[in-house]
Amino acid sequence: MKNKVYGYLSIFCYVVSFLILLFCINTKLIPNFYLNIRSRLVLLSIVCILIYLSGYILVNKLNYTKRILRVNLIIYFLIYTVTIFSLTLFDEIYGRQGLIIIDWDKTLLNNYLTHSFNLKPFHTIHLFTKGYIDGIVSFKNFSINVIGNLTAFMPYGLFLPLIFKSMRKYYKFLIAMVLIVVIIELLQFVTMSGSCDIDDLILNVVGASIIYLITRFKLVNNFIRKIFLFE
Repeated sequence: MKNKVYGYLSIFCYVVSFLILLFCINTKLIPNFYLNIRSRLVLLSIVCILIYLSGYILVNKLNYTKRILRVNLIIYFLIYTVTIFSLTLFDEIYGRQGLIIIDWDKTLLNNYLTHSFNLKPFHTIHLFTKGYIDGIVSFKNFSINVIGNLTAFMPYGLFLPLIFKSMRKYYKFLIAMVLIVVIIELLQFVTMSGSCDIDDLILNVVGASIIYLITRFKLVNNFIRKIFLFE
């Protein structure tokens, strides 16, 4: 009887998490309805907690194989990746246009290249840092453009090595991270959704690399594996 209760509870958690995900996706289709970033992150956090609880029940209460935890980990990874692409390409609050190739004209292109395109390393980082120190740039803008870019891709430093064994070699992880960020930056350029900036690439990759290197410490790695119930 107890096993049935645990089984129903696990199914319930998965179903509710799926429904919340559908709600987050469909809000874009509901007229005059918009979920701000904080609300979306709260809902996605609830989804991850429910998925974690389901995996815990299946493994520790119903003696399912721990392979189910790998499925959960992949779900976390996909949720995070979709969130990143949504924020960088679709989020209206940051002026994103989505995956729509704009009908470029010379004026529009020149304006974009002047204000939203940068191939000079550390140029944007220097501008925002100096601007914040001088009191010209607000802490909010500094946080979004520098701290935000540094931290936004940090979870990849956790997910990629856990899911893909090949990514436990740093050079492979680095190549994967550069490719992921370059694809996003190119999509932003083609659609003119946000800026295409080499400093974004630098900050994103450095942030992910920091987490990757931290998780290489045995104590940290063992702790993470216990959190995700691999041990």
